[in-house]
Amino acid sequence: MKKVLIDQVGFLPESAKKAVLTFETPEFEVISDQGESVFKGDVTHFGKDEISGEDTYVADFSELKENGRYKVLAGGEESLTFEISDRVYDKLMKDICKCFYFLRCGDALDKEHAGKYYHKPCHMSKATVYGEDVPPVDVTGGWHDAGDYGRYSTAGAVAVAHLLYGVRFFDNLLKVEFDIPKVKGDIGNLPDILAEVKVELDFLMKMQREDGSVWHKVTTFNHADFIMPEDDKNELFLFATSSIATADIAAVFALAHTIYKDYDKAYADKLMEKSLLAYKWLLDNPKEKLFFNPEGSNTGQYDEAEDGSNRFWAACALYEATSDGKYYSDALELRNRVEEFDKKAENKLYHCGVFSSLGWAEVAGLGCMSLILKKEDNALTMQARKYFFDEADRLCDVASRNGFNLCMAKEDFIWGSNMELLKYMMVLSVANTMSFKQEYYNAITSGLDYILGCNSMDISYVTGNGEKAFKNPHLRPTAVDDIEEPWPGLVSGGPNSGLHDERAQSLRGQNLPPMKCYLDHVECYSLNEITIYWNSPLVFVMAGLLSTVNAR
Repeated sequence: MKKVLIDQVGFLPESAKKAVLTFETPEFEVISDQGESVFKGDVTHFGKDEISGEDTYVADFSELKENGRYKVLAGGEESLTFEISDRVYDKLMKDICKCFYFLRCGDALDKEHAGKYYHKPCHMSKATVYGEDVPPVDVTGGWHDAGDYGRYSTAGAVAVAHLLYGVRFFDNLLKVEFDIPKVKGDIGNLPDILAEVKVELDFLMKMQREDGSVWHKVTTFNHADFIMPEDDKNELFLFATSSIATADIAAVFALAHTIYKDYDKAYADKLMEKSLLAYKWLLDNPKEKLFFNPEGSNTGQYDEAEDGSNRFWAACALYEATSDGKYYSDALELRNRVEEFDKKAENKLYHCGVFSSLGWAEVAGLGCMSLILKKEDNALTMQARKYFFDEADRLCDVASRNGFNLCMAKEDFIWGSNMELLKYMMVLSVANTMSFKQEYYNAITSGLDYILGCNSMDISYVTGNGEKAFKNPHLRPTAVDDIEEPWPGLVSGGPNSGLHDERAQSLRGQNLPPMKCYLDHVECYSLNEITIYWNSPLVFVMAGLLSTVNAR
């Protein structure tokens, strides 16, 4: 099928701009929404690549910088409409930030700010501590994690980290307003992003026991049916503490302290107190305490193979926050432990280097981000910079091997492939802050183009953004709220060569290339679920992209 694939939201005036064609034609033109031809150019043949299966041709119109709405015409076919503007991403940025508000659990939504997506208070009962004869615990609040109504400490910590590292690296994120209730600080209101993140931080504080350890998750014993959150009345359980959750919370509370101290000193002090309490528990309990679901429970397990990278992140975050040399020493020792484990690992959950990996399953890269923020030269900080530069260079090489300039190899199209891409774009963004390279910048913008429609599915993977944005996320409230459109700004998990769920398995046997292993269907939890930690890296990347543009 002949297609002209394009970023359906659009482009900044100074950024690279391209359409990818799936057919041969010598020339193309760009026309305005008034039908006027504004640009003509030659089409370049790239060739066939293994991620799309397409014989691709590229129409580059980077020289077109005038604000307006346009289409690309080529060989009798046309693209969807897109925009060129300095403010082309304003709506996108607000939407992806406000998604966290819509995912709030408890009684935090109000009709003024939620509008037609308002739902009644949910999950307000105290939680039973599973397997222990102790009083129930109040753990209300926070964000629903994904398509289900569970709340998970490690997943929440990583999503918060993406957002707060975004603030530390790119302070323009503090200026984004996205229509949520205001929260007072020491002087005036908190910036919206900090007000929203505080919702999750407050919840994570409740997940910490008096001894400093952290419960791994609070969920019902099994996933709820597809019902509204307020109709989920099953008993809530706090499942066992884990060293991975405790380390992640020690890290993210230390990171949060470095930001909130400028807005609410008492709150920041409380974050540091709880970070130190969690770290003390880690020191007192050096043996890893991993987590697995009890028999019969099917809510998210979020298991990890080891806790060295989590402890490394905690040590790095506390070192960056306090400058205390004991955390540096711990981080140095833990780095060696993580390296040793990585050498022995048989089934890696990541395809990049362990020290540039930024997801819930491997967090050593988050520790390196704290080291990069330290802005001093020592063995750890210099090595952290090298990890990110080396990975950024690898990603640019990968991008050069396909017509989309996409920094994804075929093995990256796993469950949540869009997060894999967004994590890679985070690495490129950090490398670009340390030393601007056009190749890094172009790989970032090409990744964004892919997310927003320049892909073999001709679909934008962000709801409400793009003419063909996906509409059927695997998400309980949007599936049953009797509103046709899901709320805007949700990021889909994206193509998954594994095709794990029953509906997705209908695609098996078709020998599809990785980029085409996707269905926009509510039942496709392995292709079309959403999560807080798939939105959070896009927020980071967008803040970085806009910061780079403003700095140039």
